[in-house]
Amino acid sequence: MARYKVKGKDCQLKVKVKLSFKEEIDERQLDFFSSKYIRGLLKVQARKKNCIEFYGPIGISLFDRLKKPISKYDFFFIMEQVIDITQKANLNSLILRNIVWDIHYVFINETTKELQFIYLPLTNDKKETDVLGFMEQIIYASKTMEEPDTEYISRYVYFLKSLISYDAEKIEKYIFSEDRSVVNTIKRHNVGQSGFMTDKPQHYYEHYGRNNADEEATGLLADEEATGLLNGADEDTGLLNNYDEEATCLLNTQCEQIHYASMYRLLTNETFLINKPVFRIGKEKSYSDYFVANNNMVSRSHADIIARGGRYFIVDLNSKNKTFVNGTPILAQQETEIHDGDAIRLANEEFEFRI
Repeated sequence: MARYKVKGKDCQLKVKVKLSFKEEIDERQLDFFSSKYIRGLLKVQARKKNCIEFYGPIGISLFDRLKKPISKYDFFFIMEQVIDITQKANLNSLILRNIVWDIHYVFINETTKELQFIYLPLTNDKKETDVLGFMEQIIYASKTMEEPDTEYISRYVYFLKSLISYDAEKIEKYIFSEDRSVVNTIKRHNVGQSGFMTDKPQHYYEHYGRNNADEEATGLLADEEATGLLNGADEDTGLLNNYDEEATCLLNTQCEQIHYASMYRLLTNETFLINKPVFRIGKEKSYSDYFVANNNMVSRSHADIIARGGRYFIVDLNSKNKTFVNGTPILAQQETEIHDGDAIRLANEEFEFRI
């Protein structure tokens, strides 16, 4: 698996990707990509046999951004850019599976809100493109701000589950129905209040200081110890729901005390809050909001609890050993309403749902 190193300096983001001994750059695809400028994809700056250096506007990983509460507008602004990059890739005859679909290695400028993806073409790369899976990464890492509409994520999840496969046009129409200004802004090539988003390389390089990039073209390739190997998905994940509820309220002085539903785990006497519109439970740390430790009967992504309109629903995610409500197995991929005091069992792991 490739390793990523990130360096930020003088409003520039530099990412060095070092391939494993089993991986090999597809030189033809990389040459084809390097000849183009595509908004939203980091530009190739330098390359060696098993190493590529990319650069672009300064930013942080999307994973780090989503640790902080997000507004409805910003959430759909991110989603629309995901759609936009797939449309741009197809328009420019790029292969979607060569885009790195991982929120740890997608970057966002916190001022302009512009996303930057890595295009990494490898030979004999058999992995499938899973744009919907990437959208799910964003959904389950997101923590909503307290706003009048707090159910937009659960509605969006319900919509995505109705799709047989990724359909950019349908998803874009849905986002337009939620907030047309998001789609209009992206399509006008404007981002955030800075308004900078362009498909013209000259303007792009002038804005982000091309000269600085040229002067340091080989910087990361020469410095193996350059800052910050990005942590993979298997590190620093844990419970995604560990955030400061009081900090959320500070962002909105008008917000009232929030009451969350909770789950009580009988085995450990542990209680955890259902503090997101879509809350995932499973045994895989990087996929789950609550991680069920020491139980191999529970699936990696076992079940979602969805909050909508003051009601709560549980959805079994095609788990191997099923989900039970009050002793009755529920159908997979279908919402089942749950109420205060209901007994929830994931495989053989028992919980009590509380409101």
